[in-house]
Amino acid sequence: MKLIGIAIRNLQRRKARMAFLVIGLMVGVATVVALQSLTTAMSADIQHKMENYGANILLTPKSNDLSLNYGGISLGGVSVDARELKQADLDNIYTIPNNRNIAAVAPKVLGAVEVAGEKVLFMGVDANV
Repeated sequence: MKLIGIAIRNLQRRKARMAFLVIGLMVGVATVVALQSLTTAMSADIQHKMENYGANILLTPKSNDLSLNYGGISLGGVSVDARELKQADLDNIYTIPNNRNIAAVAPKVLGAVEVAGEKVLFMGVDANV
C-alpha cells in the first residue's frame, strides 16, 4: 500500500471534509487575489491623482532657524543668517526637470525700512513678474 493510495481512499471516504478543504482553499486564494487587485487599483489611482496634481515645490532661501520651546509650548522661532534669492537663482529654477509645469514664480520683498524716522516692516511683491 502506497502513500498516495492511502490519501486517495481517505479522501473518498471523507467527502465532506474534502469539500470543506477545497472551499477553504478557494476562499483563501480568492481573498488574496481580491486584496492584491484592490491594492494595485488603489495605488494606480493615487499615482494618477498625483500626476494630475503635479509637483508642489516651494523654494526659499537658506536660513538657520532656532525654535524655542518651554514646557512643551512653542514660543515661536528666530531666523538668523537668512539669505536672499538672487536673479541667478531664478535662472536655476527654470533648469528644474519638468519646468514647463511651473505655474507661477512669485518673488516678494520683505525687510525693514525707515519711514518718518521709525523703522517699519515692509512687504510687497513684484507685479511685473
